[in-house]
Amino acid sequence: MNLILQSDVSDAVVNTLKSWGFWSAIIATIVVIGLGFLLTRKNILKKEWDKVLIKMVMIIGLPALALQGFLTDITLKQLTSEGFVLLTGFLFYGIMVFGARLFYLKYDKDIQDTLTMCTALASTTFFGIPIVRELFGDGSLITANMFNVPYRIFLYSLGFMIMSQKHIGAALSRKEKKAMELLAIPNKEKNPEGYAKYQEKKIVQRNTNLKNIFLNPILICTFVGLFIWITQLIPGINCVPGKPFGSTTDFSPLRIDLLFPPIAKILSVVAAICTPLVWVAIGMQLAAGDFKKAMRSKTVWYASIMKVVVAPTIILCLTCIIAAIAFAGRGNEPAMTATALGVLVIMTATPPASVVVSYAIAYDKEPQLASNLTLVSTLLSIITLPIWVIIVTAIGATPLFG
Repeated sequence: MNLILQSDVSDAVVNTLKSWGFWSAIIATIVVIGLGFLLTRKNILKKEWDKVLIKMVMIIGLPALALQGFLTDITLKQLTSEGFVLLTGFLFYGIMVFGARLFYLKYDKDIQDTLTMCTALASTTFFGIPIVRELFGDGSLITANMFNVPYRIFLYSLGFMIMSQKHIGAALSRKEKKAMELLAIPNKEKNPEGYAKYQEKKIVQRNTNLKNIFLNPILICTFVGLFIWITQLIPGINCVPGKPFGSTTDFSPLRIDLLFPPIAKILSVVAAICTPLVWVAIGMQLAAGDFKKAMRSKTVWYASIMKVVVAPTIILCLTCIIAAIAFAGRGNEPAMTATALGVLVIMTATPPASVVVSYAIAYDKEPQLASNLTLVSTLLSIITLPIWVIIVTAIGATPLFG
């Protein structure tokens, strides 16, 4: 058993270091960010153009990416077998989106929000999926897509809400904030007209915030896609003959990508603009600041360690706990595979999601910090990802994971 385990660990390390999928993801990230950096430093790109690029991503690219992610087949057997992955994903992101803030309580609110989201939400789609596919084969893609369901829900809903929220007077004490709020409110008796205008403005602001949240194209496409994905389980809904549309199986009439194949191509092309545009914008943000200072920032290094070391450790522990409980409840029958364990940990150990960085830039929420964190954590992941492969290979060889 020890010899087999040692062989598995050795093979995992060698395959990781030999994998072009692994190195391509890392090199592409650095090169495209560097391209944005150099073009801005040479004044070929203007520093203020980053917001224009991000606007395109937010309105066009990300909604397409959100919808595209859910346009995939589903069966009850797959849903049952991957149910524990789904459960782990929801628990993990629920814990991290709210709990990761504990790592950053000493910072201002805007910094807390940005670092929390960067720690909780990784680049699972572009950075994570190519790596796990190379490491664990095509069979790992089902698990990766299941894990991305709660990821996308949290990323495009709570992630957006938190990153778009503005904090006024974040450096003030609670009493000082309350005093300023009271001074800003006109006296109802002495100034009824001013008070009425204040209330009207407050209602308009609230309605605007609700509109920004619930009419956000990313969020709308996320829930539309989730609806299409889940309804494929309804008996008899897969009634459209697949052969005339080039599909090997019948499919749901809601699968617009199969019903009209050009839609799939359109979504694919439009969604593809997200990563390059966001990374160019990151490079532009880096060019606006001090690159050496970013590497010397204790905050950036601290958050990077939280991202590529602590966050994967948390999901590793959570997965083992869920697997152990299920193992005992199912009569010593494994509920999760070693591949599932590897996919969850490796995808979590990737740098922050480019979507979070786009939020930071779009809503002016510490964009420089988010960009610097992405660069440093990307460099760190070159070291940590092979180590995580060794760890999950060793733990995956235990009876808990079959």
